[in-house]
Amino acid sequence: MDYNLLFVFVFWMIAMTIVTISSVQIVKKYPAYGFAALTAFYVAYLLSSQVIATKLATFNFGTWFGYSIILSTPAAAILYPFIAQVLDMINEVYGKKRAVAAVMIALATQVLYVMFIAMAVQIPAAPFYELDEAWTSIFALSVGVTFASWISFLVCSLLDTYMFSYIKRKLRPRELAFKGDAFLNPYIWLRSLLTDAFSLAIDSVIFVFIAFYLVGGMPWEVVTGLIVGQLVVKVVIGVTDTPWFVLYKRMLGKTDLSDTKFVEEKSV
Repeated sequence: MDYNLLFVFVFWMIAMTIVTISSVQIVKKYPAYGFAALTAFYVAYLLSSQVIATKLATFNFGTWFGYSIILSTPAAAILYPFIAQVLDMINEVYGKKRAVAAVMIALATQVLYVMFIAMAVQIPAAPFYELDEAWTSIFALSVGVTFASWISFLVCSLLDTYMFSYIKRKLRPRELAFKGDAFLNPYIWLRSLLTDAFSLAIDSVIFVFIAFYLVGGMPWEVVTGLIVGQLVVKVVIGVTDTPWFVLYKRMLGKTDLSDTKFVEEKSV
């Protein structure tokens, strides 16, 4: 296995653990500010993925059973678990309505991001600035790709939110009846795994279909190959957040702030 990839994986696990524990502490100690903090994480992950996605990366997982496992995908794949986890975190504690609100806030920031980049592209570069062409080629996304990413994000995120809420509500009695350690509760694992895997699969199909078939005009045979590749990478990498989500749930216990009223605190 590539040692650079191993380093990334270790650092990724440390970052995921820090974010999970920090989120728990914020929600438990400052419940009225927890939603804002988690939404801030959500927006930060999405904007970071927009930048990181401009790099196409190769993940070499070595040779297993005589087969070399090499996957090529946007480098933003490393952020899929963070994005999936924090939305589930919001939904778990603050409920479906606030999870939907977080999605809409995040979508607005993505639109603003693209608008700011578009404005920057139109500003003439300084005569001595030699990197303008390279900078523009990286950040000036096509209209089709941008539109496809917005549509796929909105559909995928709302689907994840409503599925998570529905499964949680249906399986709640069985989850509460489970007598073992919360980290081993299959119903907590189930709702995170199912919603992440399904929504990320739908995201892959919608994005590739719009960006490369409807807008890009690529042959259907090529598009189906891209869909399969994106689907495998996103689903496999995207669901790896589940152990950390279950840890989050275990540390929070039965904390439920879906009925919390967020009002401005007045100084005494």
